[in-house]
Amino acid sequence: MKAKIFSHRHLIGTTDLQVGDESMGGMFGEFSPTEIYFEKIQKSVWEFWQTNKQDYQKWYSLRLNVQLKNGVFLFPQGGYTIDDITELPDEPKRINIVGVNSKIIQDFFLTNPPRPFTEEPWNELKIEQKIAFEDELKKELGFGDKSIFNFLRNTTKHPLFESDFSAFCHDQRNGYVLFEIRKPEFENQFALVHLTWTSKKEKEGYPSTTFYSDFDDFKYSRMYADKAELED
Repeated sequence: MKAKIFSHRHLIGTTDLQVGDESMGGMFGEFSPTEIYFEKIQKSVWEFWQTNKQDYQKWYSLRLNVQLKNGVFLFPQGGYTIDDITELPDEPKRINIVGVNSKIIQDFFLTNPPRPFTEEPWNELKIEQKIAFEDELKKELGFGDKSIFNFLRNTTKHPLFESDFSAFCHDQRNGYVLFEIRKPEFENQFALVHLTWTSKKEKEGYPSTTFYSDFDDFKYSRMYADKAELED
């Protein structure tokens, strides 16, 4: 399936992904870079592979995202790597992805032709929206807030505080955003969050959040109900 590769808000390349080891959520494809890749990213890729001990913190700072042709953004547990060797600049480049949710692969990648994954009023995301939603949620959860007042408060942390998350789709009518989530010993795979857009740590209980076991749970419990309400 055709896919776009982003670093932050920049389109750095495209690929035609194939499934490798489905049991491991493995995908790969030849990487066709844009000029922005050569200008802003290639040096970081070379540096990553040239060191004996890869600097993953620096690698993650590239904030890579892959969006499938049908609009789905992947959220691989093992992340992304780009094969680009300094000594062989003319060799084909490749993107490797590890740890994609198997149900995401089955539902949105292996179907032919690729089917839309949202129903109005729910929409797929543009990269600018995805980053904005994730950044706002981090602020509302208090990520990076080291204020002494937060240490002194005896408040319960939000259930999403110690999780990794990736914006998945949003309701075009309001501030509801569906996030794919990962948290140790937490079975739910998706969280519906009503962002407040205060851009600061919210009080206890906010932002309001509803959890879903998987995308089917969300689809049948919420998305189809919203569609029916819109059509009435």
